[in-house]
Amino acid sequence: MAATEPEDILQEIKIQLLNVGEHAFVDMVETMKSFGKGDKMSKIELMNALTKSGVFLSLVQLSTLIRTFDVDGTSQLSISAFSKSVQGDFSNRRLALLQKIFNKIDKNGNKKIEYKEMMAQFNPAGHPSVKASILSEDIVEDRMKIVFEGAEKKGYLTIEDFLQYYSRMNATVPASDDLFCEIVSGVWGVPEKAVKISRKDHPKVKTMLNILKEKVRQKSNTHLGNINTTLYKWFKFFDKNKNETISYSEWVETLERLGVVVGKDISKEVFHCFAGEDKQLEYKEFTEWLFCNTDSKNLGKDKTPQRRLIS
Repeated sequence: MAATEPEDILQEIKIQLLNVGEHAFVDMVETMKSFGKGDKMSKIELMNALTKSGVFLSLVQLSTLIRTFDVDGTSQLSISAFSKSVQGDFSNRRLALLQKIFNKIDKNGNKKIEYKEMMAQFNPAGHPSVKASILSEDIVEDRMKIVFEGAEKKGYLTIEDFLQYYSRMNATVPASDDLFCEIVSGVWGVPEKAVKISRKDHPKVKTMLNILKEKVRQKSNTHLGNINTTLYKWFKFFDKNKNETISYSEWVETLERLGVVVGKDISKEVFHCFAGEDKQLEYKEFTEWLFCNTDSKNLGKDKTPQRRLIS
């Protein structure tokens, strides 16, 4: 049975938009503006615009929307009032995650993030639909640029801008905070909760680190330089973003190339010993630490290097 209450109809619209994608709300509003006259739309114009946007409602539902968002008694829908209601407000959980992401991108803490800096952080491979092989990385990135339409021209975003742009996506992921947070957390590489860090002095961790050091030694021309440089270069080779951090998948690729054969669980445990909350490992720091702890008995004790080993 079709929804007849305004809030239920809005929820149905959001569900249909979700099937189109995160960019669907932006496209829908632009289509409505092209079909309407200024901020106003008749019922037939609303029906045609929604249908073109992939949203299908009954005539009764369309009439309800016209009555609900008729702000001046002209029997026409106000596009701005309607779109604001579809966007809705962020839940506390969504808002907290978005603020955490903004702070993570804002490395210098000046309350602004450069658009280019933001997109360099964006990783479409972390989107759940990409992981499930439903969408390609290119499609996810294109959709995100639609969601953030106008941000590139401005050049930078404040937290207010960031939230305003994400309110567009808020409209297309109704009800489920889990789904919204999975998408947002995945593409920005910022988990909602801190990763539980394993102990560096655990025997299994120390054993794997010793194996890693030995494999690096075997593949190094020690007369040409320090063996730590070899490991640094391998990490840099697999660092797709070229930001001197690697993800877990890039960590695994490096280990495989070096011939470090260990169980998946221990590999992940060691990675999280050194990765931060963003699930990224700063490999320059890790490499220096590893080769400053030459005694396997002391692998669990952090030592500050007396000199920089990698230039």
